[in-house]
Amino acid sequence: MTKLFVVCGVLTALAGVANGNAFRGSSLHANVGHMSVAALRAAMLDELMAALGSGNSVTEKRLQSIEAALSPIFKSLPKNAYGNLEHSAVRYALHRVFVLRHGMYVKGLEPGGEAWNDTTSPTEILDDKVPSFVQAMFEQRLNGKGLAIHEIAILAATLEHLIHDEAVERLKVSYEANSFSVENRLNRESAAQVIDTYMVLFLLGKNVTGITRDEIMSAQAKILRVYPAWPESQKFSREVQDSVIGNNTAGPEFVGGLLSFNATTQIVEEIGERYGRWQDSECKDLKGVLLKMEDPGTGRVLLKNFYSNALDGAWQFSESVAYLKELGALDETDPQRKSVIIPNYINSPSNCLASSSVYSVCCLHECDVLLGHLEKEIGEPDGSLERVLELVSNLPSSTTQAPRSISLELKGLLEEVASHHQGRVPLHGRLFGQWMHHAYPRECPYPHKAGTTNPMTADEWMDEKGIDAVVASEAEMAHHVTDPPTGHMSGLSQDRGKSLMWSAEEELIVSATAPPGRSSSILSCGTRLMALLSLCVGVLRTLWPTIVSTLNRENLLPMSHKAHYC
Repeated sequence: MTKLFVVCGVLTALAGVANGNAFRGSSLHANVGHMSVAALRAAMLDELMAALGSGNSVTEKRLQSIEAALSPIFKSLPKNAYGNLEHSAVRYALHRVFVLRHGMYVKGLEPGGEAWNDTTSPTEILDDKVPSFVQAMFEQRLNGKGLAIHEIAILAATLEHLIHDEAVERLKVSYEANSFSVENRLNRESAAQVIDTYMVLFLLGKNVTGITRDEIMSAQAKILRVYPAWPESQKFSREVQDSVIGNNTAGPEFVGGLLSFNATTQIVEEIGERYGRWQDSECKDLKGVLLKMEDPGTGRVLLKNFYSNALDGAWQFSESVAYLKELGALDETDPQRKSVIIPNYINSPSNCLASSSVYSVCCLHECDVLLGHLEKEIGEPDGSLERVLELVSNLPSSTTQAPRSISLELKGLLEEVASHHQGRVPLHGRLFGQWMHHAYPRECPYPHKAGTTNPMTADEWMDEKGIDAVVASEAEMAHHVTDPPTGHMSGLSQDRGKSLMWSAEEELIVSATAPPGRSSSILSCGTRLMALLSLCVGVLRTLWPTIVSTLNRENLLPMSHKAHYC
């Protein structure tokens, strides 16, 4: 029984006792036995690495890199009474940091047309992918005091490890499809052959579990037809391969110019790190084509012009009105002048090129860069009206020059945003998102009200609707081309009801709540003990030998110190 309380004491520390700052917390030392907060974090990382298995890449250096990317986002998000982030804010921060670091859109983090501040936990993506006790640690913290930046970094590192594991499995299947064993060392040509197979599976979003060699060969045979940019993708993969080999010629995995399985793993991981930003060049090309058709200054393309290209034989711009509406890419403010919203269209799931069970690779949100600048400069969840106007007037985008004068109408709209929040402008709300859309109509998507759109890939949409195409019929396209709208669309107009997409409904990523009182913020000793005992049972079944060995070897927790539960 003594051993049980000792182990539960360690898990108490890992799950978050140290003054609400588990894993590292503040620079102060919070004692559980004789363990400093730094030691607690090290212990958590050790347990996480042991749970994830050998070969994982969760290191202190990697955590520091993640924290550096998270820092301005974390500072700008509303905190709870403990200075931490709650469910919706954690989801949002993780989503932003994965796009920022890798150009990856992790499934389960984006709201998918719903509100950010729903009850979905950001740890749901861990289901069936990591040991349950690891997920339980995060969940206990989220349901108690929320997550600090250090804990969010560890959660991000855990997700990165899942991506690593998936890449390794896809690579093993690629070896087998090319009749190689993972024990073989490959020359550059053979390695490139295997990596080509890997990229076909990646780009087509193939589930490699149970896939046959014939299915893989069939996918490779049609890749050029499905993905016309395949030659450019091959060139990119070769460049990454040469770069990784060139930086590691003296390493044991690259002896004599022959690559071990670990060496090819390094190559495909580097491809994953770079691919999101590399493929975004195609998104920029797509934007350039749309801007040539734009109704000047609006960030919109009339359906007449959108469909004209498709009727002339182009393979792009043929999505049906129904699908465009579901994507949130259709402006129907004036029914006589329906138009496609450029940033909503570019950043929709229909333009995602690759997918795995964990993430998708889609066009990067240019607006994230603009918002990131505001977050860094303001450094808190909201700013004054004057400060926001000053920053935006001096912030250029790819299509907007700076410095510039902010129009009276834009100033009036920002005053409307501030009027909802006691004169302040929250950076992470739907109203400010609307304002940013009109300030940068070609870069910032229009934020629709939650539940009014349902963005899906073409395949997902067809499956849900029970149809076999997302493209408009020639008759539908011809209707919009031959029956052109009248008048001119204006991005900003005094007659807002007719020409400007604007509504007064606010939706904050984190809903403001009153700080909890002592009775609600401190769990009773009995409740915490029951939760810990439940957690301990699952851990002890699998990790008891490892925990005892580690405690005895490192002498982290003297047996004379009992756990502090209350």
